[in-house]
Amino acid sequence: MLQYCGRFIPNLATLSAPLRKLTQKGVKWVWTETEQTAFESLKQSLTTTSVSGYFDPSLPTEVHVDASPVGLGAILSQKNPTTNQTQIIAYASRSLTEVESHYSQIEREALGIVYGIEHFHLYLYGNVFQVITDQKPLETIFAYPKCRSSARLERWCLRLQDYKFTVKYQPGNRNPSDFLSRHPLPTTFSPDGQIEEYINYIAQNAL
Repeated sequence: MLQYCGRFIPNLATLSAPLRKLTQKGVKWVWTETEQTAFESLKQSLTTTSVSGYFDPSLPTEVHVDASPVGLGAILSQKNPTTNQTQIIAYASRSLTEVESHYSQIEREALGIVYGIEHFHLYLYGNVFQVITDQKPLETIFAYPKCRSSARLERWCLRLQDYKFTVKYQPGNRNPSDFLSRHPLPTTFSPDGQIEEYINYIAQNAL
C-alpha cells in the first residue's frame, strides 16, 4: 500500500529503510524503537495532505476493493486527468462475520464490492465511478446481472442497482486495498451512514 502511494510520500526510501533492512537475508529480526518510529512515521505519511485529498465530484472516481479470509478492504480514490496522478480520499475495512467467512472466495470478493460502495455512499450515489477488483469473473457478473450466478450474488447485484458503476479487473499484486482486507478493523458492520448525513445537514444549515 505504501508503494501505491509512494510517489506522493517525500523521502519514502529513508523512512522505510529500518523496516526494509529487517527483510534482508541473514538479518536477525529485532524490533526496537528505531523500527517502531519508522513504522509510525509511515502510517502518518498515508494520511498527510500530499497523499490524501478532498473529494471532487468532477474528477474520475475509483473504489479499490479486496477480500481476504478474515476481512474486507476498500479505498476511495480519484485521478486528476491533467497530472494523471491518483490521490486517496478515504480508507475503509471491517472484519468478516463467522457466516461470511464461510463464503466462497468469489462471494467474499463480491461482498467487498457491496461493502465498498455502500460504505462510501455519500461520495458515490448519483456519480459514475469504477470499481477495481482482482476477481475477473465479477466483471461479467456485475455487467450482466441476468447471467447465471448464485442467488446471493444476484441479490447483491439488485442491491447495487441504484449506483452507476463498472467493475474492472486488476491483478491482486497491484491492489492497494489488499493490506486493509488482511488487517481489518475489528468491527463486522459498516458505520450508519445516517450519522454522517445528519452531521453534514447540521454543518450546511447551522447559522
